[in-house]
Amino acid sequence: MMNKNKGLTRIMDGIASFDEKLAEIAGWIVVLMMLTISYDVVMRYAFNSPTTWSFEVNRYMLIMVVFIGAAWTLPAGGHVTVDIATERIPERKRIVLDIITSFMAGTYVLIFLIQSVVFTYDALEHNVRSTEYLAWPLWPIRAFLVVGAALLFLEYILRIVRNFSQLSQTHEEK
Repeated sequence: MMNKNKGLTRIMDGIASFDEKLAEIAGWIVVLMMLTISYDVVMRYAFNSPTTWSFEVNRYMLIMVVFIGAAWTLPAGGHVTVDIATERIPERKRIVLDIITSFMAGTYVLIFLIQSVVFTYDALEHNVRSTEYLAWPLWPIRAFLVVGAALLFLEYILRIVRNFSQLSQTHEEK
């Protein structure tokens, strides 16, 4: 039984490490967004020559940042929670409540994942392009929805597993 726990812990640590790397990439994308927006502002106001691409590119980068950072944000505690309602209940009940809410959120994310796959595949199959200046194919951008939702769904599963493990430990302590 101990080897299974070690293997599971190693898998969970690997996923957490991967999520952290993606969060770092998201941070660098934010820096790139800041630079391109600053460039556009300088070009617009100093040279009266705004870029034609900055808004579109930054919109796509924002999608990338949100979706590749979402999975890391869950275990980091960055998603919205209602602490005021849960801070006063006993630990076991709080863990059970977290299992229930994680299951509900994971179900929503799974539905979002399935729809994102359909949405992305449709863009690929029909060669859907942006209607703006660059007219880029949209499937690569939509693929970030799939990747982000898949990783977030995985994080919810890991959260449920951790909570069940914690629940069994609190049960053994009694």
